[in-house]
Amino acid sequence: MIVTSKKLKISDFIRGLSSDIPEEGISFEDFLGLIGEYGILITSLILVAPFLLPVSIPGSSLPFGLAIILLNIAGIFNNSPVIPKMVMEYRVSKENFSKILNGMARALRGVERFSKPRLSIVTRNPVMRYVNAAITIICAFLLMLPLPIPLTDFLPAYGILFLMLGSIEGDGYVLIAGYLLVAVTISYFTFMG
Repeated sequence: MIVTSKKLKISDFIRGLSSDIPEEGISFEDFLGLIGEYGILITSLILVAPFLLPVSIPGSSLPFGLAIILLNIAGIFNNSPVIPKMVMEYRVSKENFSKILNGMARALRGVERFSKPRLSIVTRNPVMRYVNAAITIICAFLLMLPLPIPLTDFLPAYGILFLMLGSIEGDGYVLIAGYLLVAVTISYFTFMG
């Protein structure tokens, strides 16, 4: 669980990032430098944001999904992430990235009203951190698959969203909702396969 200042909510932090993006856009490498101390959870949360919208950025599921996988593998092994140059140099325009960040901040603000630390047996158990990272890796892999089938970006993205939010907010109910979404996602992919 990330402990942030009581004055600075996660939604405010994410909204503030959009003003720090240069006019020429931002690469993933520069973005990791910008996000800094908030780490893997918020970075994964922001990387999954484009897939929560009705229309995602074309071609973005491969580099974004791969980045989420590598970040969470690094989290499991307590290493700094080793991310390929192709992903680190992937550049998103200021306009697109600002839309992603502002949309994510709006969604988080709604969740922050209802989310609170609860069911700490699920959120504070050190083993669950590894379980959540492993489940996130599976969802990110499904997100990367180039399938021309409806909901193949949407479902894994929402699974990741709920897992990240539950971990950040320390809310076991949100984590359980994430597990249920992941179960639905895997069932959907199995049925479509």
